[in-house]
Amino acid sequence: MNHIFLRQLPMWMAICVLLSCTKQKTAPGTASLTLINAVPGSSPSLATNFGNDGPLNWYNSALQLVYGVWNANAQKGSYSGQQKLTIYHYPDTTAHSTPVFDLTLNLAVGTIHTLFLTGTMSAPDTLFTTDLLPYHPSTDSSLGIRFVNLQPGSAPVSINITGSANGSEVSSLAYKSITGFKNYPATSNITGYNFEFRDAATGTLIGNLNVNNINITDYNKRRFRNFTLALLGLPGDPTTLKIILIENYTTTS
Repeated sequence: MNHIFLRQLPMWMAICVLLSCTKQKTAPGTASLTLINAVPGSSPSLATNFGNDGPLNWYNSALQLVYGVWNANAQKGSYSGQQKLTIYHYPDTTAHSTPVFDLTLNLAVGTIHTLFLTGTMSAPDTLFTTDLLPYHPSTDSSLGIRFVNLQPGSAPVSINITGSANGSEVSSLAYKSITGFKNYPATSNITGYNFEFRDAATGTLIGNLNVNNINITDYNKRRFRNFTLALLGLPGDPTTLKIILIENYTTTS
């Protein structure tokens, strides 16, 4: 019996090696996805459901997307390929509820994306982007900023820095249009950038947002990173107007 075992030992060792290699097989890569709720009237929040065909069973633990609020939890890096995503208006997440969004996203391995949820509750809309982030060498204190218009039904807007001519940063940005990233100096002697959003035709100020990078805490957070300034809300409705700063995935040396 021992002789039989010894003769079979090499075969069993080979099987163990194969099984070990199978277990240690490298997991497939993932893509990165940032989710932004820009749907007026979606309070208190939208709740996400990744990969499931049915309604949310545990909506309390689902990712909650609050209107006009960006947070790090809204950045995901666990999915790739054809990804099913349904989004419900919390707390309408029962078996009889209809999702506000029913999407299938193509997330190629190693890519970075942003999904802007926009439109209105009665006419939901999306803007899905593949993000090409600028590189910031460690010797260059800079940050990247891009701009997006998420006001459904709005006229084109222009963007300028306070004190500069109207449209000096962006001359005309229609609804669901987004610019590329532009690098701005982020040295300690710069107190910040106050960006003004205006009606491109009339020059009327819609709203403004200050990107401050002089405070030491903010300064260390801002440089070498990339951000999106997003205009949200319904045109002419100040109760829904928001301009938010979204941090995108960063590239540093």
